[in-house]
Amino acid sequence: MLWLKAFHVVFVVTWFAGLFYLPRLFVYHVATADREGLARFVVMERRLFFIMSLGALLAVLFGMAMIAAAPG
Repeated sequence: MLWLKAFHVVFVVTWFAGLFYLPRLFVYHVATADREGLARFVVMERRLFFIMSLGALLAVLFGMAMIAAAPG
């Protein structure tokens, strides 16, 4: 049961780190002027969004697994 909680915490931290960093990437994206920078930020934003979404999904799944495995 503790390993479920450990994974849940890891994925919640991953999710929230992405929530805090993604708006900063948007600010950098708007501030850049060259095409290479724009393309780079689009790739970074998409990758971070994928990692963040995966973290959110796994956090929810491990949370539900903890609820299902809870005694009583």
